[in-house]
Amino acid sequence: MMIAAAADKNDRSALIPDTMEEAKGVMIFDLETGAPARYVTDDLARHIVDTQCEALLCGPVHDADFFETIAQAGVTRYLAAGMTVEQAVEAMEAYRLDMISDYVGGPGCSGHE
Repeated sequence: MMIAAAADKNDRSALIPDTMEEAKGVMIFDLETGAPARYVTDDLARHIVDTQCEALLCGPVHDADFFETIAQAGVTRYLAAGMTVEQAVEAMEAYRLDMISDYVGGPGCSGHE
């Protein structure tokens, strides 16, 4: 299962920022293989979609285009602001994270899930 996590560095101890836009990049990693994460800092939505990530661990999203791109690709967004990447992964696997159903200021969830 491929996962993306908003972070300021390529480290599972990195904090997930308060908003997606505050992240300097995203860590992309496979939960099943444990292979080293890839850290990308540009064109984040494309990397998330091209890598076929199933989830994004992040803070609220303000960028409508970014949100729509990943939502239309079927990437589930989980609210994990303030957690480390490691804590967020554990919380996601235990079904303790809320889903982000829309971007901030958006029209409301219209079937993104």
